[in-house]
Amino acid sequence: MANDQKVKVGFIGAGNIARGGHLKHLSQWDDVELVGICDVNAEAAERAVGDFGGTAYTDAETMLDEVSLDAVYVCLPPFAHTNQEILAAERGVAVFVEKPLAANLEKAVEINTAIEKAGVVSAVGYNWRSTAITKVARERMSGKRVSAVFAYWIGGFPGVMWWRQQAQSGGQMNEQATHVVDIARHLIDSKAIKVYAQGAKGVGSEKWDKHDVCDHIIATITFENGAVLCTGTGHLAPGGFRTGVDFLLDDLVVTHNNSELIVKTPGHEERIQNKNKPYEEEDRVFLEAVRSNDKTAVYCSYADALETHRITMAINESVESGEVVKL
Repeated sequence: MANDQKVKVGFIGAGNIARGGHLKHLSQWDDVELVGICDVNAEAAERAVGDFGGTAYTDAETMLDEVSLDAVYVCLPPFAHTNQEILAAERGVAVFVEKPLAANLEKAVEINTAIEKAGVVSAVGYNWRSTAITKVARERMSGKRVSAVFAYWIGGFPGVMWWRQQAQSGGQMNEQATHVVDIARHLIDSKAIKVYAQGAKGVGSEKWDKHDVCDHIIATITFENGAVLCTGTGHLAPGGFRTGVDFLLDDLVVTHNNSELIVKTPGHEERIQNKNKPYEEEDRVFLEAVRSNDKTAVYCSYADALETHRITMAINESVESGEVVKL
């Protein structure tokens, strides 16, 4: 498309991540035209259109057929991913998908196959990758071998009902903790080869109705380059406990918590605050990739995100089976 043309954008899902994470700034950009917003909740779709513009829909296929789109944002809970990305890709529409990709592995693989077959630009909202401090971390870690990594996402429990049901959320390791697994994998820069995990249950099911996810999960992931990642997640820490990733290298420790980077060398500690806006950054880069039709120009493609999804799904499998899962 020509550089002076507006990118025509639609949304599937008008919840918090769409409204607070993307629509707010996209609606203010002169080179973007919001043409359609779809949500199964007609009231939510109408409210979003009233606030940001476009036409309201309650059926994704109808919107994709009735309006001309260059790109569509899919901002849905894990269980709600069915055929939305596939329908968009088949129509030649670029797709931006909010994490996590799905509640299981099979659906994500099916979607990735459709995106690859269509050859459209894709991106996934792993916004830790688009923080300015991630670039600094890559620079400081360049040429050094990662030995061990410790990743945490441990805090309180989100209030929405579907979050506490394994079949709908895929569990907490698939939901929020997927961010720390992804940034760890991204900066380790190697392929995961095996996973072993254990989960604790019991407390949450006594506190909350329809609760069948693990209260806490601890997993170890081994990579081809020899690095080992130990990651933990849980939701029994009111007020929060810790979210972040520690990378241990030769004479270097790098801590990334999405707002600050801490770099420790013998006798010295440096703290670097993140100063960019990662949601806006990932959106700007995605839309420029749509303009240029450059599938490699995004921070995280769907195929790349699928490798993180394979890890979180393998963690779930290992918790269930008690066995090491090879990838």
